[in-house]
Amino acid sequence: MSVDTDAPPTGPVGRIARDLDELRTESSVYDDLHVEARRVLDRNPEPRNLRDVAVALESMGYTTTGARALGFDSVFDLAVAVFDLAYLYYLPRAHVAPERRSSWRRFADDYLAGSWYGVPWIMAIVVLFVGRVALWSSLDSTPQVAAMVSLAFFLAAVLAGACSQMLARKGTFYFLQENYPLVRWTVTRFLVYSVAIALLAVAVTYTFYVVPYYGLHLGEVFAEFAVAIFAFLLSAAPLYMLRRFYTLALATGLALVVTLASARLFSGNATGMRHAQLLGLAVGSGAMVVIAASYLAVRSDTGSGDADSLTIVKPPELRVVLWQSAPYGVYGFAYFVMILVGPVVAGLAYGHTLGVNQFVYPSTFEGSFDLALLDLVILLGLVHASIERFGRRLVPLLKDQTLDGWGLARTALRREWAISVSTLAVISGVVAWALPGLLLYVLPSSITAAVRSPGGLMALEVASFGFALVPIGMLCSQYLFFLGRPRAPVIGALSGAIVSAVTTTVLVRNGDLAMGAWGLLAGTTAYAVITGLASYRVLAAGEESFYASF
Repeated sequence: MSVDTDAPPTGPVGRIARDLDELRTESSVYDDLHVEARRVLDRNPEPRNLRDVAVALESMGYTTTGARALGFDSVFDLAVAVFDLAYLYYLPRAHVAPERRSSWRRFADDYLAGSWYGVPWIMAIVVLFVGRVALWSSLDSTPQVAAMVSLAFFLAAVLAGACSQMLARKGTFYFLQENYPLVRWTVTRFLVYSVAIALLAVAVTYTFYVVPYYGLHLGEVFAEFAVAIFAFLLSAAPLYMLRRFYTLALATGLALVVTLASARLFSGNATGMRHAQLLGLAVGSGAMVVIAASYLAVRSDTGSGDADSLTIVKPPELRVVLWQSAPYGVYGFAYFVMILVGPVVAGLAYGHTLGVNQFVYPSTFEGSFDLALLDLVILLGLVHASIERFGRRLVPLLKDQTLDGWGLARTALRREWAISVSTLAVISGVVAWALPGLLLYVLPSSITAAVRSPGGLMALEVASFGFALVPIGMLCSQYLFFLGRPRAPVIGALSGAIVSAVTTTVLVRNGDLAMGAWGLLAGTTAYAVITGLASYRVLAAGEESFYASF
């Protein structure tokens, strides 16, 4: 009779052998967890909570598959074990209680901080109405030049929107950790790649569309403004991220002063006026880059008392950072397409009615859209205040409660969502109803003559309600971004862009450009509904993804 020497032992000996194997396995996993705890501290020397540890693990390449290889169901479960071991290797700093402020004062501060996002636009519009020229806008440009500048602004805005969103997501994460070396690492790389992609997009559009249809002279106008506007918008992104709003206003003011002064020198010369605008954009871009670089340079490793000298910086893998930031880039691109595609489609339809297959600047339609866009100046502060309040309420829940026992916390968050979204919806509706009449009453008729036509008035009123829905979608998207769920905002923005473009195309094909405003309203409605339902569903579920702030 043969004996199978490879068969596992049975009986008491077999149980002892299996117990020893399990102990060896557990010991190996325990050793691996210690290694990962030290690696996490290399990336984030002072993790404040489970969220920081989980994000560090993700930046190291961990996914659900990698976590399961160590015996955990998810990256968050792995972070729980690693977080406990991390305390063996560093001593947390003493917690400093934040200054207590009244709710109304805190709301006012948050609203003003959010409103700063619109200050450069307000300054540009005021200067445009007073001086008739401001950066890329001019009330005295020819229709051909206005068409080129409009196309250049559309291309530059959608590209800068994508790049700015990617930069802001990762840069803000490191900035809030006060990890300034990684802020500089992120800003530098995103700026370089963004500029390269933008130059390629401008070159392709210039070569295959603008020059064949408009000629070399207008092609030069397009290329100049596309590059200059993109540089200006992208240069503002680091200042938004660093929350240096007043310096952003100063840089914009400098750009506007240079534009006005140069325009006075070249008064009556169309080429000189264009060069004045380009000079203003270049000065503004340079000023913003210098301000951001100076701000970050102050936080370089200059001494033992500096925060960076306490940090051992090991940059993450660039491909991982780009992959994690890609959804936010798609969102930024689609968002600007959604709100800016209407005038482009209307201009193409206008050209078709004139018998040319070109974009022709639709002055009435464009003027109505530009005035309606001022809705956002009033409402952006409310979006910022609401998401800041949500963040203050969410962090204690993450710190003090387990995710399997939320109960009352989920109810509180659902109530927070309902109150914030409904309040914003009501205020947005009031603003959309009142602002068109107020603007037409305040602004001189010489500026709003084209808008005061029957078609212009209807387009202004409809577009005002269309833009009023944008902050609702923005707020719901920020909820989802805050909770690390970018998929629904991306779907919402893409859906809004497609619905806006298709609806506008269908409605203006017969030459009635004013009907194109309904395309914006349809697109922003889709955007607000999709992001609203998704954000409510995530808050109501209270899933483990709540750890992944930013």
